[in-house]
Amino acid sequence: MQTAGTALLVADDPQVAATLRRHLARAGFIVYDARDEREAVHRVEEIAPDVVILDLPLERGGASTSRRIRELASGGDVPLLVLSAAQDVTTKLAAFELGADDFVVNTVDPSELLARVRAILRRGADRRTVRRIGPLRIALATGDAWLAEHQLELTNGERAVLVELARAYPGLTARTALDRRPDHEHEVSSNVTEVLVARLRRKIAAAGGGVEINAVRRSGYVLRPMVATADIPVSH
Repeated sequence: MQTAGTALLVADDPQVAATLRRHLARAGFIVYDARDEREAVHRVEEIAPDVVILDLPLERGGASTSRRIRELASGGDVPLLVLSAAQDVTTKLAAFELGADDFVVNTVDPSELLARVRAILRRGADRRTVRRIGPLRIALATGDAWLAEHQLELTNGERAVLVELARAYPGLTARTALDRRPDHEHEVSSNVTEVLVARLRRKIAAAGGGVEINAVRRSGYVLRPMVATADIPVSH
């Protein structure tokens, strides 16, 4: 199944989290978990998810979690969907004022929840011209890239490769796609692509790291934030 994106699921109820994680994984999402505000903020900074699904009561951590995420450089424009047991207008307005893109009652049918997630992802894609992957930011239109606050000095070829990797994130970029880069009039050899990838790896590492370009044998490359082994997401 094609990867639908990365989802950060913030929920304090393990059973609810397991159910939501299962539906999201079946829909093709790579799912990361957080149980409280501290973990949620850490996760957003670490992996820059495509969408955050927040199932914490606003009065018991949900409000402060939403606020903290919106204050982060890596979370200011991430689509945020709030799940709540409350259905009153006051709670809904509070969620939107805190930066929610959508508000859904947590008894919603899973198919509707997934439809709403996809809808806010489409809206988010329209407004997000900068792709954030962990500490790395890439301007998709120009290939300009920053690691934390440090701008990387890249050649045109390196920019083109990085943009292709960023557009495919969190999925794989086929080697053939990198060999047919838009910065080059004709198809280039895989050796040239390998050199450009190696240069990008060195420049990213020299600027502080936190992001890696993994080679998938005979297939291509995957750009991803570096996470500890214990933090590998669970999907079923």
